[in-house]
Amino acid sequence: MLDSNEKTRRAPSISPALDAILRASDGILDMLPIATFVCDAAGVILQYNQRAVQIWGRAPQPGQTHEQFTADVRFFDLDGTPLKRSGFAEVVASGKPARDLERLVERADGTRIIVSLNIDPLRNAKGEIIGAVNCFLDITERKRVDAALLEQEQRLAATYEHAAIGISEVAPDGTFLRVNEAICRITGFSREHLLCNRLFTHTHPDDAEPDREGFRKQVAGELDFYSVEKRFIRKDGRLIWMSVRSSPVRDADGRLLYLVRVVQDITERKAAEQRQRLLIDELNHRVKNTLATVQSLASQSARGAPTPAAFRDSFEGRLIALSKAHDQLTRHHWENADLRELLTGSLAPYAGPERLVLRGEDVVLRPRAVLTLAMAFHELATNAAKYGALAASGGRIEIRWQPVKLEGSDGRALLQIAWQEEGGAPVSEPTQRGFGSKLIEGSVQAELGGSARLVFAPEGLRCEMLIPLEAAVAEIERGVPGGHD
Repeated sequence: MLDSNEKTRRAPSISPALDAILRASDGILDMLPIATFVCDAAGVILQYNQRAVQIWGRAPQPGQTHEQFTADVRFFDLDGTPLKRSGFAEVVASGKPARDLERLVERADGTRIIVSLNIDPLRNAKGEIIGAVNCFLDITERKRVDAALLEQEQRLAATYEHAAIGISEVAPDGTFLRVNEAICRITGFSREHLLCNRLFTHTHPDDAEPDREGFRKQVAGELDFYSVEKRFIRKDGRLIWMSVRSSPVRDADGRLLYLVRVVQDITERKAAEQRQRLLIDELNHRVKNTLATVQSLASQSARGAPTPAAFRDSFEGRLIALSKAHDQLTRHHWENADLRELLTGSLAPYAGPERLVLRGEDVVLRPRAVLTLAMAFHELATNAAKYGALAASGGRIEIRWQPVKLEGSDGRALLQIAWQEEGGAPVSEPTQRGFGSKLIEGSVQAELGGSARLVFAPEGLRCEMLIPLEAAVAEIERGVPGGHD
């Protein structure tokens, strides 16, 4: 504390009460960690400490009022609004103390600081205001840190809320403390519903235990992190797959505060994995069947061929038909193939569009049906090219297909395919059934559980196939009445 001539100003007219206060505080103000000064009722600065000088950036002149001392200083509200009246003037005028006033101060050198003010009126024994004591603190750095923290909190909150993945905070007892919008979207439940329920309420019962055990170990401190994939029952009853990654949040002493769980909907990935497994199984099965088919084709072609050249021609043609069926399935990832495309591909080497009529709705065939029907259509096409409608210049083939229900089919829906040749040479019943006829009839029955019947009518060969719809068809696209020519 400087001597009284430097830091304590006493006017001759100073009241005894104020003089007593100044004497009592003399030597004490500089011990305070907060900037402090005392004014009389007119605003004259009578006493101040060194901390006040540091914040002001200078010391007041003797006899200066607070208004005079701060004439080159501008005061603002924190929103930037200029203030016309100081906090000291308001307290002296109203007689009411001012608590925790925050002001933006622009000093004479242009620097700006933020101060927190507390101003208390001083009264004499009669209750009259004789001055005021001002305590103020530079909170510029604290405000900067608070603003930075607020910005960070807002940024984290926005990231949390608008993240594409589900995020939840869960108490050690399994109740939800906080959930973001994404987890509501994934589960189909509202935020209010989730916050009123516990962690495993909607987990599929068969998948709850691994997640429950990992959670228990985390709460007990036996496990730091774990992840699990499980099924979840949405609000709409739909079963989905979700991936859960769980991490604990602890305080400085290691006590568990809550657990953060990051959730992703992996239903599509699981479905893709399932399709891939089925595809591999189907490929394995198809490869075995294809090898058996090739062996049978070789054996039967050799048995019925009079010369090696004839064997080569018939065997190669059948292998090409099989290859084209495989090509179609490969283009569709071995999941299905279109019946119209299959017919067009099988008959393209033998007949142009003008000699081929296709009528029926768009039908997507299952892989087993694609391979079986590809071989059957190949046999019919090669027979038509050698002996039937395609062997004559004016011949043509019409193929119709449609889903039907027939008496005696036990109410099952069937895919009916009718092959009709016309315009070729007269047809007669063969004395002996060849391999092609046996392959058509036998494969449709053995592979698809259906039937195929060949009718050697004089006007042209007919072949009618009846195949259970569930065995042959993956999808029928409606809206193509009558089919296409």
